[in-house]
Formats: sequence, C-alpha cells, structure tokens
Amino acid sequence: MEPPSVMFVAGDPSGDNHAAAVIHQLKTSDPSLECFGIGGPAMQAQGFTALMPFEPFNKMGFAEVVTHLPFFLKAKDKLIRIMERKRPSVLVCVDYPGFNFPLMKAAHKRGVPVIYYIVPQVWAWKKKRAKILGTTASFIGVVFPFEEKIFTPYPSPVRFVGHPLVESINNKKENKHTSDIDILFKNKDFRIALIPGSRPQEIDRNLGPMIEACRHLLRQYPSLTISISRHPQLPESLFAPHIGEVKAELFTGPLDKLLEKSDLAFVTSGTATLQTALHGVPMVIAYRTSFITYQLIKRAVSIKHIGMPNIICGRTVVPECIQERMKPETLAREMEQFIMSQSCYIETANTLSDIKNKLGRKKPSLEIATEIKKYITSIPL
Repeated sequence: MEPPSVMFVAGDPSGDNHAAAVIHQLKTSDPSLECFGIGGPAMQAQGFTALMPFEPFNKMGFAEVVTHLPFFLKAKDKLIRIMERKRPSVLVCVDYPGFNFPLMKAAHKRGVPVIYYIVPQVWAWKKKRAKILGTTASFIGVVFPFEEKIFTPYPSPVRFVGHPLVESINNKKENKHTSDIDILFKNKDFRIALIPGSRPQEIDRNLGPMIEACRHLLRQYPSLTISISRHPQLPESLFAPHIGEVKAELFTGPLDKLLEKSDLAFVTSGTATLQTALHGVPMVIAYRTSFITYQLIKRAVSIKHIGMPNIICGRTVVPECIQERMKPETLAREMEQFIMSQSCYIETANTLSDIKNKLGRKKPSLEIATEIKKYITSIPL
C-alpha cells in the first residue's frame, strides 16, 4: 500500500501561488507528506514535486489550447497513469478547468477523492459544469460567497472558504502608498501600474495599447510615472518591442508590492483585477484575445461585466475596455476621469477597498488543508 500522498494540479501562476499556501499548511503538519503533480516555482518552494515542466501548461484561449492539444492530451494520460500507480490519498484541482475537469472525472472513476479549489466561473458561462462538479467532486471550496448556492442543488459538499488574495493581503503589513490626496491632484504625479498579464500571448495583445494610452496621458500629464508588471518567468525581450521610447520601470517583484506604491492601474481582466481592487487602486480593466476565442465567449457569457470588482459589486465601479474598445485613446480617456476628478478617484478607491469586507477574513489555505487532512489519517485535524 502506498504511503499517504496528495496530488495537486495547478496550471497557471495564480493557481501555483494559491496551491503553495495550502501545501505550506500541510507540510507544517507533516513535513514528510508527499505532494506531487503539476505546479510551478511557488509550490516547488514548499517541497512539492513537479512531474512535468510548468510553463507549457500556462496557455489560455480556445485557439492556443487547440494548437497545443496533443501536449495536453499526453499530459492528461500521463497523470492518469501516475494516479493509478501511486493511488494518492486525494487529488486537489486548483482552478484550471479545461484540464482539471477530465482529470477529476478520471479520479472519480478510479475511486480517488477530489477536492476542487477555486471553481470555474459557472455563473458566467458553461453552467453545465456546475452539475459535473456537484456530482463528481468530494468537496468544493468556493472563493466567493455567492458561489455556494450554485452548487447546493447537487450532492457534493460545498463551502465558501474565503479568497486567497484576501488571505495574502491580510498576512502582510499594511503599507499601502498613502500620498496626500490634495498634493497628488495638484501635482498630477500619479504612479500608474501596467498589469498586462502573466502569459506571453497576453503581453503581445494587451501591453501595446496600454503603453500607447500612457503616451497619450504623458503628453498632458508629464509627471506621471509608469511601471510595468513582469512575471519572473517571462523574458524582458517580450516587453521591449512594446515599450519603445516610453520611460517605464519593468517591475519583476510581487504584484502586491507594485500595487502598494501605485495610484492607478491598467489591468488585464482576470485575478489581477481583484488583487488591484483589494489594494484600493482605481483601474481601467483592459483585455483583448483572439477573434475566435472572443466570439465563443461572447456567445456563452450571460453576465454584464467581465471584471471581478464590477461583478462582486453588481455594477460598473471601474471601466472595462474589452476587445474592440481596447484602443489607446479609449483607455486614456477612461483613465483620465480618475486623474481629473478627485471625488471620482476617492469614491472609486473606497468602493474597491470595501470589497475586502465583502469577502470576509477566512483563511482558505487552512480551510482547504483541513479538508485534505480528512483523507490522510496520519495527520491530525
């Protein structure tokens, strides 16, 4: 009989970070516990064993996934074979539904319990996934309170475990940039963060229009400071063609650190929009994907907004410039409202900061680790 072990699958940088916190909790209880599967540098730093290189999994969009379909099929088959051989105590799927759903079904069929942490946005599109999750997973840990009711019609236990970004921010000292607001508006020396994404194709599609928008703004407000978030795994050469002659800092540290010193942000749609909101930074959400992917999403999505701050608040708190609206002049115009109007800036910052209260103060890493421990008799609850 194989010793207790936990198989994790996290296929993108945010999932890597969130799973790493869970592994830390598990390893604190039992340093000898084997954790293996698919994960990145953050998970590996906690003693996780990666079975395959992480970078090839970090793809998104219909066109790119189809292009790399042979890789994903081979990876899935390999992981199923390993699962059959090692018989982990539990499989933990972290977001990444396109890959994790088939793996979850395979685990369920083979009698391996499945904990799903950070569920796909079934309330926005592909709602049939709710039924698959609700009848296949052994436990569902949702990160937004409103997601619980979506799964209550199904037999799988579900619980709001808190949001990992709130946990991450609560674990840090509060040292948010606190410029005197009157001086900031008098000098117009705002510090703007550009957060174009963590995947090469996101940089290619989104950074250029963000930079051009900054060019527009700098002509009228020359005291602006520009910083660009670069994920450590992405080469600087990916950014250079888009930056050109614009004076901008390429920031490779944690996104939280960049947001702590930023007054405004252009943010690619995704997890980073919520992270920016939790820091109380007014933003313009910007996103552009391939034509095919956009048309598929447009036909499937049933909600008005794409940005998590707007979805959580149930209204347009920050502007969204998606696909054809992602033009430099449009981005600049939307951002200028925050630079011109002090009342607009303050009201938006306060509304965004309040999202942290809406999400509560639970520690999801501890909540998920506790659920995992139920399947590992050698670790006390």
